[in-house]
Amino acid sequence: MTDIYIYGKVKKKNNLFRILAANSLVYENDKIPVEGYEYNPSIVIEPEEFYKLSNFSQREQATEFIKNEINSVDFDQISHSDLKELTYISIKQNDILIFQPISKSYYVNKPWISLLDLKIEKDNPIITINNCPDVLYNKSTDILYFKKLSTANRIFKGLDQLYREATADETQEFLDSDILNVSSSYTTQKVSIPNRRKIALIKDTLDKYDDIEKQAIYDYTRDYGQVTYQNGKFNIDTDEDLKFVLWGIEQRYYTTPIGGEKRVANSVITI
Repeated sequence: MTDIYIYGKVKKKNNLFRILAANSLVYENDKIPVEGYEYNPSIVIEPEEFYKLSNFSQREQATEFIKNEINSVDFDQISHSDLKELTYISIKQNDILIFQPISKSYYVNKPWISLLDLKIEKDNPIITINNCPDVLYNKSTDILYFKKLSTANRIFKGLDQLYREATADETQEFLDSDILNVSSSYTTQKVSIPNRRKIALIKDTLDKYDDIEKQAIYDYTRDYGQVTYQNGKFNIDTDEDLKFVLWGIEQRYYTTPIGGEKRVANSVITI
């Protein structure tokens, strides 16, 4: 009996539907990741790499499809009309669930040539499947892998809140902190989304440090001299100034051992 099934989520319907069963793998094993970086927006991955979320079934964003045992007989067969209303498909290969969001670009309705039958097909529209997985879940290890958080969030709603933006109150609280001297012209409304996300992140980071460690971070940021530092405070006149200070608190600055060139890291991975 085959272990390869494809299921589909239909717009405005809560349940998934069974689409078809297959006798061969949709994705070969070399397309299935076994490694990934635990998701953090500070990490920028290469195109062939994946982020991961460990213990995913324990997270509130995990669906019943993830948490429960999957038996194809428990799913209704999808109708032809519903095939045109798919929001995503899931391919089950043994313990691997592969997810692909579906949009209009995945439907091919124009005539195409069948290489098998050597004839033109006009009335057989198709749904294309990506060469590489977008999002996948390994049931045996309880790990969700994905390349883009925005894509995974289309399937598992709420993932985009893992690293949320700071609220207006949290942003204002940070601007009012003792280490910043903020210009009156730079208000909370002018703080960019990337900086709001950094504020939400470093708030938790700073809470872990004692006063001595915090001062060491501020001294380190000052030493790289990207923002004017006077009387124990960083002068913040622009969103760029705030970004430089946030980079310092994230400890992104470094000096090359050969040449002594000062740089800032675009991506930070803990080793």
